[in-house]
Amino acid sequence: MMNKLILKSDTRPFVLQIQERLRARIRSGDLKPGDRIPSMRQLAAQSGTSLGIVKQALTTLGTEGFLRSHPGRGVYVAESQGTQRGVALVLPALDTEQTLKIVKGVKAGLGTGSARLLVMAADFDFQQESDLFLSLNASFVAGAIIVPPPVNRYVEPLRALRRAGVPFVLLDIVPESLEADSVQSDRVQIGRLAFGHLLERGHRRIGVVDHSGDSLTHRELREGADEALRGAGLRFADMPRVITDVTDLQRRKPWSNGEKATLELLGQHPEVTAIVGMNDNLSLGVLRGARKAGRSVPRDLSVLAIGDLNSFEVSDPPLTAISQPHEAMGCAAAKRLVAMLDAPGLLPVERRQLEPRLVERASVLTIPLET
Repeated sequence: MMNKLILKSDTRPFVLQIQERLRARIRSGDLKPGDRIPSMRQLAAQSGTSLGIVKQALTTLGTEGFLRSHPGRGVYVAESQGTQRGVALVLPALDTEQTLKIVKGVKAGLGTGSARLLVMAADFDFQQESDLFLSLNASFVAGAIIVPPPVNRYVEPLRALRRAGVPFVLLDIVPESLEADSVQSDRVQIGRLAFGHLLERGHRRIGVVDHSGDSLTHRELREGADEALRGAGLRFADMPRVITDVTDLQRRKPWSNGEKATLELLGQHPEVTAIVGMNDNLSLGVLRGARKAGRSVPRDLSVLAIGDLNSFEVSDPPLTAISQPHEAMGCAAAKRLVAMLDAPGLLPVERRQLEPRLVERASVLTIPLET
């Protein structure tokens, strides 16, 4: 008997409950390939819902490849059910070094033959990306992996996606006000590593080229920086800082905002001995801005990048950076989503943090401590 397709304790729409519980029974082997399921009328009577809702649920499962309808004979579990679950990977842009690593990791995490990966990328436009969230639904994809915008005002489309019954894992960025499965670098540790390294090298007059991101991820980064600085009697809030617009991604010249901010910072605070770029593109801008300001790196000014790029190894000088494991994060996010799809609604929310790594190169100079 096909019971418990709808639970009183589950507040989601009936159609989503029926879909998810049938998927779970098929994936667990409780319903095997070739098994005939009860008729739509029987399912409607057993679940206490309408024939239209049952028909909508079964149609979606047929589209996803879990069920096959044979006219005059009934509906059966497909022989190759679930082998091509659609999984969306939603990115703010595709042609960046970090996102290409994420795609590679996601593919590895999904494995071969278990899911059809649909990569959806906005054109460096966060509003466009949030529109992509709204385009997803349970009849289109089984789940999604999302690198969301770094500002909290874009959280509502994620809530709408959850209401639509699409399970998802957030990658790299976590908003303040949304409890969701996520995989990211340990941002508190990134802050500790970056500012702790400069302090160890004798720097106390540290400038910051920052951005306006207000997500939980970015708050934690600043908390880690503050933790390291307080050990030396300093505070992050007191550091000379110029804040750029995080939504202005400058596709053609992604370093330009960092360059302008560095010129402004050095003009207002010529006494700084080191600058931290709070992401990789800003850090490229810091290096360019220092040159424009007539500062030699690292002789006159040390530069440390949060985020690492291949170009940092060959820049002049090579940039010391905090490297984040984007490929490993993508792999972990994909594995988490697969586990969620295999046990729908049964897993507690998990926030996983992977360790960042300090990569020392030649852009940070040791200076004597001031007395």
